[in-house]
Amino acid sequence: LYAWPGHAVVIREDIGVLKIHDLLLRPSFFLGEGGRGSFSMGESSFALRWELEEKFAGVIRLGPRTLINPAARYATAVNDDIVAVEAFAELNHPYGRFRLGRLPVDFGYEGKQWERTLTFPRSYLFQKRIAMLRDVGGSYEIQHNNYFTSLAIHNGESDADADGRIWYTARWGYATEKFEVGFAGQTGATEPAQTTASADTLANVDVNQEAKWRMGGLFGALHKKTWVWVLEFYMGEREQQEPAATGKFAVGHTDISVDFTRNYSVHFRYDHFDNNVKLDGDLQRTVSLGLVLSNKTHSSNLILVGSKVIEEGRQIPNDELRLIWSLSPSGIVRF
Repeated sequence: LYAWPGHAVVIREDIGVLKIHDLLLRPSFFLGEGGRGSFSMGESSFALRWELEEKFAGVIRLGPRTLINPAARYATAVNDDIVAVEAFAELNHPYGRFRLGRLPVDFGYEGKQWERTLTFPRSYLFQKRIAMLRDVGGSYEIQHNNYFTSLAIHNGESDADADGRIWYTARWGYATEKFEVGFAGQTGATEPAQTTASADTLANVDVNQEAKWRMGGLFGALHKKTWVWVLEFYMGEREQQEPAATGKFAVGHTDISVDFTRNYSVHFRYDHFDNNVKLDGDLQRTVSLGLVLSNKTHSSNLILVGSKVIEEGRQIPNDELRLIWSLSPSGIVRF
């Protein structure tokens, strides 16, 4: 505060705006064949966003560690303790958006979707933890005339780097309000010191050897007034020394959603996963049907999902039913 004779002047520093970036409550009940059942908080999370001069921003999101979805090649299981699943700085510039910290990797179409938009649990690509949802690194994204390009350079472990091997994830494509098509790719390498405890079997990998990984494929989405169709398919390759020099895997899904009224919708999913293309008998498929009851603003969604898992050569109890209540502020807040 500075004062002159007859008047006073208050000097204030602009420290930006702090806002609620996202709020999602998504408790669920799981009932499996054979009487198995459990309750969980699911993909619930809370995020704050700080903005300054419409150029600088920072985001921090709190939620269960499962929202990070670290790759299975590093660990056998993921705890559901509450952590900062996102914590990154952001620079918005006419030449693109830059981020640095623990950030969304945005692999493919589903990998870019916020948890608030999900009807089904994540597809095999993320259930099997083939791809991570979030990681520590940097990213760049630019859009022009409906064409988009994004690149993320990240640790791979979804945490502090332990092996000095950098991973690369990219998306290229074309998107309008009603149509999107693109290509996604990811590549990186692992050291046995970080993978021996994982028990990973993807593409017949030997966790006691250094491995190089590559994955790529196509995704697309068609948005109409009363229905949406999504299709994704990816092929991956693991490269190591003998005796299993290379291995391949395939994963993909297709979703169809139909809005019968503003409050009722039905959803269908076919999910496909081939752990080792060269080996017969390990194909897994899931067929799911979802029914959704929503309020007028779609801020409250009661979701009932029934799934049938089909595994080649195995007859095990695997049918399941999920009841999910998704609560979040209405509107699109994707940045």
